[in-house]
Amino acid sequence: MEEEAAEDGFDEESQGDAEIRTEAASEDRTRQGAPAAVSGNNRERESQGIGVELNLSIRIDDESQVGRAALLLAATTSNEAEQIFKNDLSSIGWRSVATEVGGLVGDLPPKITRALVGASLNAGVVEKKRNEMHALMHAALEALEGFLATGMLEASIGAKIAIVRNSRWISVAVMGDTAYHAVAHHERCGLGVMHI
Repeated sequence: MEEEAAEDGFDEESQGDAEIRTEAASEDRTRQGAPAAVSGNNRERESQGIGVELNLSIRIDDESQVGRAALLLAATTSNEAEQIFKNDLSSIGWRSVATEVGGLVGDLPPKITRALVGASLNAGVVEKKRNEMHALMHAALEALEGFLATGMLEASIGAKIAIVRNSRWISVAVMGDTAYHAVAHHERCGLGVMHI
């Protein structure tokens, strides 16, 4: 059983490695050991600077995990974290890039195509070869079908698109916010994986 878990890339040590640190809005309260007051209102929490920083240990050691890598890259929330993760992927011979798009859903298809193809070519993630471009576009289509709901033509979108590839697979992950109104925005994501 242990051998099967190790072959799948999941061992007991890597599953439980998660360090969670909560940052309070007031360092004085934290130093005194008093619990920080946390409101159920997310907007209030955001404005106070209260949040959770997650430091997770996730092992990527199989070419079939390209989708997981793309989702993690799309989920990065800072340029520094994005660059660190891209460097980690590069160290195992994988190529990756991330870009952002925004606008109304009805206006997005040409923007997304330009952003995705341009970023992938400029970063050397894909070459102008039929099989690579075909795989990229199919993975992107699958990701966008998961991200965009039918009938959302007037919704506003802000999304990060991550493209990760190795020698056999390419994956596109889209993660961001959608809203018909500013107060009703929420996160969505989509993932597509295609054999090159």
